[in-house]
Amino acid sequence: MPTLIEARLRAQQPLRPDTRQLHGLACALFEGAEATDHDGQEKLFAVWPLRPMPGPPDQEWAFCATWLAAGPPPAGVVAPDQIRLGSASCLVPEITHRSVTHAALAAGPPLAVACLEFCSPTYFSQNGSDVVLPDPRLIAGSWRRRWNASLPDDDVMRIDDDAWHGLHRAIRLTSFDLRTRRMDSGRGHERAGFTGTATLRLDRDAHAAARQVLGTLVRFAEFCGTGAQTTHGFGATRVRSPSGE
Repeated sequence: MPTLIEARLRAQQPLRPDTRQLHGLACALFEGAEATDHDGQEKLFAVWPLRPMPGPPDQEWAFCATWLAAGPPPAGVVAPDQIRLGSASCLVPEITHRSVTHAALAAGPPLAVACLEFCSPTYFSQNGSDVVLPDPRLIAGSWRRRWNASLPDDDVMRIDDDAWHGLHRAIRLTSFDLRTRRMDSGRGHERAGFTGTATLRLDRDAHAAARQVLGTLVRFAEFCGTGAQTTHGFGATRVRSPSGE
C-alpha cells in the first residue's frame, strides 16, 4: 500500500550526496541488489532530495521516500539499521512509516480545487523532449500514470480512459508562483525544472466523476510525486490546501 518512509541518516564521515547516490540508495532499498527490471518505465517508488539536518556539517540527513504498490514495502526498507550512500556508511537511528490503502485514497472527498507545492525541480518528458511548463494535464497525467502502474492490471480502481478524459477536459491552471531551478540529474548533467506553488481548478460544470478522480490523484500526489525522474528526487510534491469547493 502507498507508504511514506522518513528516516534520519547519520553518516560515519562527512557526506556530500549526489543524485546518482540517492537513486542508487532508493533502488537498493526498494528493488534489492538482484532486481531484474531496473530499467522498467514505471518504478513503484519515489524519493525526495536529501536534506541536511541541524548538527555537525554534512553528517545528519533527512531521507524521505515512498512505496507506491498495493502490497507492503520490501522488508529491507522497513527497519534498516544501516545503509550505504555511495561509498559512505550511514546509521539509521530513526525511521517512521505512514501507510494508506489505495481504497482509502479513492474513497476520500471529491475535489474541485487543489493548491500544490513543488518542492524539488519538476519537469515532464514528452516525445523525447523536456517540458518545463506547469501544464495541468501533464501534471495530472503523470499522477494517473503512476496510480494505474501501482495497481494490478485488472483492478477496478484503475482510472480508465473515459474517467481520464472527463478530468482532462475540465482541469485548468488558475494561479502559480513558480521559478526555474536546476538540479543534478544523476546522468552527468543538470536538468531544469519548476519549483513553487500552483493551483489547479476544475470547470464549474465538471461532472462529479471528474471531481472524484481529481481528489484521488491529488491525495496520491504526495506519494508519487509529479513528472519525470521522481526516483531521482525530482518532482517532490506537497498538497498545501486541497479544497472541495
